[in-house]
Amino acid sequence: MYDWNGQHMNRNFHLENHSLVLMRPRIVPPFGWVGHIPFAYLVVDLLRPRCLVELGTHSGNSYMAFCQAVRALELSCRCTAVDAWQGDEHALHYGEQVYRSLRSRHDPLYGDFSRLLRASFDGAVGQFEDGSIDLLHIDGLHTYDAVRHDFKSWLPKLSDRAVVLLHDTSERERGFGVDRFFGELSSRYACFDFRHSHGLGVVAVGSQLPAAFSAFMREAGDSPEAMRGFFEALAGTLVDGDDRPTTAVTEPQPVVCQLFYRGRDEAYDESRMISQPVDATDDTVDLQFRLPVGIRPDYLRFDPADFPGIYGLKRVMLQEGADSHVKELPQLPGRLGHVNGEWVDAAGMHTLRLVSFDGDPNVEFEIGSALAEVVGDDGLQITIRVDYELVVSDPALHRLLEQQAAVSMRRYARARVDVQNLSQAFSQQRGEMQGLAQAFSQQRGEMQSLAQAFSQQRGEVQNLSQAVSQQRDEVQSLTHAFSQQREEVTLALQQLQQGINLLARRGFWPRLRRFIKRGQ
Repeated sequence: MYDWNGQHMNRNFHLENHSLVLMRPRIVPPFGWVGHIPFAYLVVDLLRPRCLVELGTHSGNSYMAFCQAVRALELSCRCTAVDAWQGDEHALHYGEQVYRSLRSRHDPLYGDFSRLLRASFDGAVGQFEDGSIDLLHIDGLHTYDAVRHDFKSWLPKLSDRAVVLLHDTSERERGFGVDRFFGELSSRYACFDFRHSHGLGVVAVGSQLPAAFSAFMREAGDSPEAMRGFFEALAGTLVDGDDRPTTAVTEPQPVVCQLFYRGRDEAYDESRMISQPVDATDDTVDLQFRLPVGIRPDYLRFDPADFPGIYGLKRVMLQEGADSHVKELPQLPGRLGHVNGEWVDAAGMHTLRLVSFDGDPNVEFEIGSALAEVVGDDGLQITIRVDYELVVSDPALHRLLEQQAAVSMRRYARARVDVQNLSQAFSQQRGEMQGLAQAFSQQRGEMQSLAQAFSQQRGEVQNLSQAVSQQRDEVQSLTHAFSQQREEVTLALQQLQQGINLLARRGFWPRLRRFIKRGQ
């Protein structure tokens, strides 16, 4: 058997003959595809494609690996990456900086045989001749209908020795349907799938596949677990099970900040987001975001970067129109909502300092109550002054930070539990003290009521005593008057007796009796 260059080739497949799989890539976030890079090297080596197309490139890990293999093998291959570089509901939406970063890395290395075609998949398909593509990688929107549509739309463009790769065949949540469609393709074509790194489906579409690739498919079919285990082990030299880089070389990444906005009854999503690159070496920067005209959000969420670090939020300025004055958002600490990270006091500084140990630091704050009823015709401009004190962009340092943070957070959690226990005991004691204080207050109230009653009774006794004293004075006056009258009566009786005695001595009484008798 001969290959396409006329060279003799054994029908048996031997991985040791393909040392290309051991090349080291240079990678950037997100790292979900990185585990398949060794197979990307292999499939290029086996197919030796003349035309390679990738649908859905994002930050470029898979596509740059294909190009790296093409360069290493010195193939005469035209490569094209097709993407709008705006994201979707599965890759999430992202800003212009993703495309600019990829282009800055891609063009100097591979610009002589590769291009980044900024277009929709349907818009780009007409630029390729039928039967021209030897290797097609589909990694766009991952719903069943979307991946099925992409495959059928590009099927006429595939050559008779073409292979199609489908990423995310192991994902079954969030509306992913690649696995279902890959199952349908398996009934029509020779297929093989890898289970690690979210899954990668290999579909042998062409009827005249290179012998080297056919040998691989036979070996994979005969020993599927051994083949999967080998490439999963190679993947482990690049990323771990959580898609975090291990020993792979990571490209320096720009710092990009994002501002999300929403109404009171809305959720944050990428359709309501503004992003911009940041020169974090400037330490303190004023980041300006202009919202679309007519947008009056109730809440903002600020993501200072996609890296762990320490970020100081100094102030937020608002300008609601070109002719309006700039005003500072008042009482910023009181407006804070959800925070992904930890707030640390910045002693002696008017700064809210956010410390984050993962790659998604963010802070939410309320803004609606500070806005006028009508936003100006130019839209709302928001300026956020941020101190980029520390940005941990190196993945190795990131992992070390996560490990140290895990230890520190466990200690912090234990300390916080101790504090919570002390706080609970203090709260209990405070409750008991409040109970005692309440009982004392109640007793004091009762004592005050008794004192008030006693005072009232004492007043009544004083009034009675005064009345008795007054009556005693009256009795004494009456007694004195009675004594005086008795003396007067006694004196009168004495005088009467004296008169009677005088009349008796003068014989008045016998004459009186004789007078009475004569009158009878």
